[in-house]
Amino acid sequence: MKHSKLYIVLFISAFAFSFYQETPAECDPKGLKDKAKNQLDPYEYDSSKITRLKHTTKDQVKEVEIPMFIGEKYKLAFNLEALKKTLEINIYNKDKESKNRKLLYSNKDKFEKEFTLEFSRMRHVFIDYSIPAGTNGEDLGCAVFVLGFK
Repeated sequence: MKHSKLYIVLFISAFAFSFYQETPAECDPKGLKDKAKNQLDPYEYDSSKITRLKHTTKDQVKEVEIPMFIGEKYKLAFNLEALKKTLEINIYNKDKESKNRKLLYSNKDKFEKEFTLEFSRMRHVFIDYSIPAGTNGEDLGCAVFVLGFK
């Protein structure tokens, strides 16, 4: 009888503590991607990228390259609902190692959960997610973009 009472107390304690654990932001890739795809109209869906972001002890920039064909028109649609914090996102025509790269877009002055951009005559576009220093390994959630063409 003593053992069963002990098991019941342990079970209740474990159940109660499970509610106090911090859970990461919901990163539902399919749902986030579908919402972003809805913003593409009248463009045709081409591809998507889900980027999971985490803090490190130093500031960092996570860069994603998007190859494009010259002569096509493209639309980028972002869904940032699953980010726990607002992050600076900059889009460039060249990678971060290039000296003469040009800033095409920045959300520095405003943070939107969903937005779209249109491009033409580009070979590549580079998305830079600027992640400030924080607690090493802390999950920031995920950023999703989809690419459409016309």
